[in-house]
Amino acid sequence: MSRLVKKEITLLQYILAIHGTQVGTSILTLPAEVAKTAGTDGWISIIIGSILATIVSLCIVHLMANHPGDTMLELMTRYLGKGLGKAMMVIWMLYSLFAITVILFVTISIIQIWILPNTSSYLIVTLLMINTYMIIHRGVRLIGRYAEFVFFFTLGLPILLIIPLKDSHWVYLLPILKEGWMPILSAVKTTTVAFLGFELAFLFYPYLKNKKAAAKGVVIANALTLLVYLHITLSCFVYFSPDEITQFLWPTLTLVKPIEFPFLERMEIIFVAFYIFLFSTSSIPYLFFVTDTFSQLCNKKDWQLPYLLLPLFVVVFFFFKPSYKVLELWKEWWGWISYFTAYAFPVIFLFYVKGYTHWKRRKIDDKAG
Repeated sequence: MSRLVKKEITLLQYILAIHGTQVGTSILTLPAEVAKTAGTDGWISIIIGSILATIVSLCIVHLMANHPGDTMLELMTRYLGKGLGKAMMVIWMLYSLFAITVILFVTISIIQIWILPNTSSYLIVTLLMINTYMIIHRGVRLIGRYAEFVFFFTLGLPILLIIPLKDSHWVYLLPILKEGWMPILSAVKTTTVAFLGFELAFLFYPYLKNKKAAAKGVVIANALTLLVYLHITLSCFVYFSPDEITQFLWPTLTLVKPIEFPFLERMEIIFVAFYIFLFSTSSIPYLFFVTDTFSQLCNKKDWQLPYLLLPLFVVVFFFFKPSYKVLELWKEWWGWISYFTAYAFPVIFLFYVKGYTHWKRRKIDDKAG
């Protein structure tokens, strides 16, 4: 418990850490992805995805609130036993590691296409890993402070997207429900992936100073992410025609491309440069989850061995460069894995804990009687 007290984070840091983990994965691609399935009604799918993410987030908070001083590993071993509990944490580690890999490869691909086409991917990763090590080595408190900094530092990006709307056509959004509910519900599987990051409430909850506000925190975090996604998606929907938007891989970057100032012509480069900060707030918490859980599983405090994972990424990028189709396949796999790990597991585990607690209490009452 003393280890956690020394690394407490504020409610604002808790909110922005979860929010930052979410927005770095889909802000460039989400409008086109939902448009391919639900057309311009895709914004409704985003709202439904937000509701689902919020419900599961509240389940996670409810689970952790039963034992406020426990980490996720301690909670798992408490109810599943040491063997099964540790096995479950290994699954979560592998899930987080795969999430980092997908986010990292996609981000490096975007940086090389839009900013540094002649720079080797492993050199870019090396620079990113230096920053990553400096943050995760200092623990969860610095992660919270970094999320705070990035949120306010990039606050101008949504405002920037308002500039092209002078040439927008709001009629593109009409009629609502033009093809019924089925396309909208089909697109929800895309939007649920966009809200991934909420599951790291498992990681941040034990460090939250005011744990009674945790439920409010996850609701606000998901609401912030919803506002960002709705703003970006609706901006793209009213600027591009319904047929045109599906032709872009990164419609958000295409939206800012026409913006020009007397001192700056290629605004999309500036946008991608700021996006690197948003990417880091997505990857760093997942990476910290992996290193911290590995240290707990091995019962080692302040262990340096997990950080060997960082140079390993550099080695991987040196020898391997996947194609765009492979990256899309990885994103699809991540989505399917997350349905079971991030969405289904907290709900199922909550019902299990409720049933286990009820059975144990009943057993004690029978013995007392």
